[in-house]
Amino acid sequence: MAYLITTVILIACCTVFFIPSLRQFTKANELASNFALTMVATLIGVLLAIAISNYDEDEKERRDLIKLLHAAKAVATESLDYSRAVMEFYQKNEAGTETKRSKAQFFEDNPLPYPEYLDALMSQQLFIKNLSQESLTELSESLILMKRANTHRPQLFLSSLSFVLYVLEQEQRYQKGEISLHELEVTLREREAQLEEKGN
Repeated sequence: MAYLITTVILIACCTVFFIPSLRQFTKANELASNFALTMVATLIGVLLAIAISNYDEDEKERRDLIKLLHAAKAVATESLDYSRAVMEFYQKNEAGTETKRSKAQFFEDNPLPYPEYLDALMSQQLFIKNLSQESLTELSESLILMKRANTHRPQLFLSSLSFVLYVLEQEQRYQKGEISLHELEVTLREREAQLEEKGN
């Protein structure tokens, strides 16, 4: 953006050479005027080339991020489906004989699958550089909760994992231009508030 603004300013400055009242001056200093116009034209070309190159690079990074978000959603979905199957099995077969110790033992023997792939993503420069601040914050907080909850608090693990999946879906929509940054922030806050109400 800065390159485009500079280009516009340079073009505006060059119009000075074409003002009729200054024609006498430009004719008298024709060599200097031509040199200045040539330099400015060259500079404008360089700035536009940099701006186009930066735009292309940003677009490539955005497309790559969308691919990573798609993969992250697939991993989170698989983990959520498996976790729900484990919970369903527990409720059908173990819940009747439930004591605090037997429940803890069951989930220690059958921990809900933590999506390690998300940790790997969170350490990638491309991912953290291009992700929105709101999504990055929510994902970081949720992953910390999930690490602590997968063997001790399965319901918290499931709700956190569902929220992670929601964050990834909304971030992907934002990166595709389907929603604005403000809409992304509002939807994430509303969903988080709903989860907190259910937890209380």
